Amino acid sequence: MMANANGTHPLGAADYAVFSIFLGVAAITGIYHGLAKGGQRTTSRYLLADRGVFTLPVAMTLLVSFVSPVLLLGFPAEVYVHGGVFINSIFGNFILYPIMAFIFVPVYYDCKLTSAYEYLDRRYNFVLRIIGACIYIFQTCCYMAIVTYAPSLAIEAVTGFAFWKSILITGIVCIFYTAMGGLKAVIWTDVIMFFVMFGTTIMVLIMGSIRAGGFSYVWQFNKEQGRLNLGYCPIDVTERMTLPSAIAQSAFVKMSLWAVSQTGVQRFLAAKSKKQAQISALLNLPFYGLIFLLACLEGLVLYAFYHGDMSSSYSFPNTTDSPAFDNGSMLEPLRRQPPNYTSPDQILIYFISQEFGNLPGYQGLFIACLFAGSLSTVSSGLNGLSAVTLVDIIRPFRKWRRKDQDEADIQSREEYDTRLSKILTLIYGVVGLGLAFLASKLGTLLKMAFSVFGALGGPLIGAFLLGMLWQRTNTRGILMGVIVGALLGLVMCVGNFSHQDDLEDSFGLFQVSFYWYGLFTLLVTTAIAVPASEIVRHFSPAERAKQVDPVLLLSYIRPKQYQSVGKEAELDEMKTNTEEKK
Repeated sequence: MMANANGTHPLGAADYAVFSIFLGVAAITGIYHGLAKGGQRTTSRYLLADRGVFTLPVAMTLLVSFVSPVLLLGFPAEVYVHGGVFINSIFGNFILYPIMAFIFVPVYYDCKLTSAYEYLDRRYNFVLRIIGACIYIFQTCCYMAIVTYAPSLAIEAVTGFAFWKSILITGIVCIFYTAMGGLKAVIWTDVIMFFVMFGTTIMVLIMGSIRAGGFSYVWQFNKEQGRLNLGYCPIDVTERMTLPSAIAQSAFVKMSLWAVSQTGVQRFLAAKSKKQAQISALLNLPFYGLIFLLACLEGLVLYAFYHGDMSSSYSFPNTTDSPAFDNGSMLEPLRRQPPNYTSPDQILIYFISQEFGNLPGYQGLFIACLFAGSLSTVSSGLNGLSAVTLVDIIRPFRKWRRKDQDEADIQSREEYDTRLSKILTLIYGVVGLGLAFLASKLGTLLKMAFSVFGALGGPLIGAFLLGMLWQRTNTRGILMGVIVGALLGLVMCVGNFSHQDDLEDSFGLFQVSFYWYGLFTLLVTTAIAVPASEIVRHFSPAERAKQVDPVLLLSYIRPKQYQSVGKEAELDEMKTNTEEKK
């Protein structure tokens, strides 16, 4: 197939075939789980897969739900443009996943939640629950738009495949299989996507390394160019990326995604037992670490390929007409011309299209990999959004309106609520599509995602952690902390985006690197909530006398007589599951 003027190759029949097969498998998975075992007739099955998913699928769906094009395109672009200091982010995982496994998961599982924000209601009050649910809805709708729009635009810029087609395909396929099959369809589709993304990423890295001149050359060239600046550690929070900010981003921005968002919590709650949920969280330490390193190494390969000496490459495409050659003999080292991209997120797609687009199906497989990232993130978001809206908003409103509602009436609404969840999935899918068409002019993919989750995620992390770890936290104290932290986060985020052209001359708070947003807003929330809670306790005898339900606290800090609450609940659940099987 003839290459375009910029060296890229248009999509061929084999590419469309590979891509179509992938989409077909996703749709069939939704149909199967929508019809199997009588279909999705209860909210427990639709939203939590009957809490019966094994360890490995939970671990895989946790990973794939957050391995979006932000990682697949954004991480290689970050390393290509700004160097290898970003690789330090991997150390933050050693903070994140143990905290998830040993603090968040045990409390969530002991509370037997359906929505993460039920915890805020039980620990504080309904207002905090609504604030948490609204932050999640806002974050997730924005994130779905980002992970749909940005890769679609990148694909169009390189291959000519219209971005509106990519957006519609992502939206329609996601809405279809999520609405049909519920969480179980999302999980098992994610398992398939897990292998697609890992396999494709490894293949791109190996073939790209060979084309760049071998991995030893890639590593040596980046080292000589000062790109492996892993120890870069200036004391400056306005610096885009440093060793401390990389770790802070990985630990605390991702914590808002993995540990306190409905998307992550819903996966833990779908596990068969607390122990399996904890193992699933810990498995993501090697799983995420591996795909993260692969994506970062792709960035090093890209830099060596486009800025290194072509004489180190194993192939010399389109070079014989260059002035650096005379009768086929190289006279001097020749550098490749980097592609004329409009956003760094396009660099990896350009590389694949220019260097491997002539291989039948190769571009189609990589685009399928990108769509796997988009589909998994969007479908997880849709399922989480429908759960939060039903459990945290609609059901409490219904209960408030009908105060005499009994348990029998609630049970009779199960089938109705399941249908309502499917309708909510459809509505949020349409909203996500609409926002995807409006998600332009916000900067790079990585910056958009980390800014949104850091600015609003930190206050939520503070509310959950203080509730689980500190009994003296009270509603009014944490409410003040969350409001101040969220407002400051939004001011930083909006100020940074609105002053991108004159950032150095803007207000100091706007210059803070977006990698610090998560930790900064968490610290502000804690700094406000702790003294405010103590002041409230000092002036309120009722607050001092109030007892916190022990199940809402981490087991290690519960009163001794309550420390076995979670274990007893888990034993009862295992006994019930055994009896049901019999």
